[in-house]
Parts: sequence; structure tokens; C-alpha cells
Amino acid sequence: MEQQQQVTGISKEQEMFALIAELESCDMSVKDFCELYDMAQGTYYYWQKKYHASREESKGKEAQSSFTLLEVSDLEQEVVEEGLLAEYKGVKFYREPSVSFLKALIN
Repeated sequence: MEQQQQVTGISKEQEMFALIAELESCDMSVKDFCELYDMAQGTYYYWQKKYHASREESKGKEAQSSFTLLEVSDLEQEVVEEGLLAEYKGVKFYREPSVSFLKALIN
């Protein structure tokens, strides 16, 4: 089996996870499945536990993603006042303010 893994390039984990997924998709008993693949039932249950832990971990990572889904839709653009450059907290700028003016606003 080890030589077969080297030839195909599949890791032991990938192979076992594929077997676990295969058994869960069919109606074969664990005993029959283990006999078919010449595997101890204890080995099967060990890998089944790792398989489910891995799936839960990947679900958790998806839920903890720092990205937020952004939905873009066609909304009517707000009518901008003629000549308005910027507006911040109710303050409207119709032309570019000087740096000294902005410093005075901050203080």
C-alpha cells in the first residue's frame, strides 16, 4: 500500500479520508468494509474521527473568515449638489480646503 501511495502521490490521510467518505455514501457495514480493504476496525474508527474533526475545522474556518460577502445591486445614485467636493459629518466642502484649515477643524 505504501508503494502505491508513492506512485500515485496520494498521502495516507487523503487515501483514508476518501475511504471514509466512500463508506458513508454506501450502505455497507463497517465490518464488511474493513474486511474488503484489509483494515482493522480500530484503524477505521481512528481515521473516521480525524475525518470528521477535519471537516468541522474547515467549516469553522469558513465561518471565521475575515471577509464579508458584498452584494452589489443597481441602486439609484444620490443626487449630489452641484460643485460639492466632499462631505464629512455634516460639513460640506465645495472646494479643496487648505491644510491649516483642516488642522484647525481637527483641534
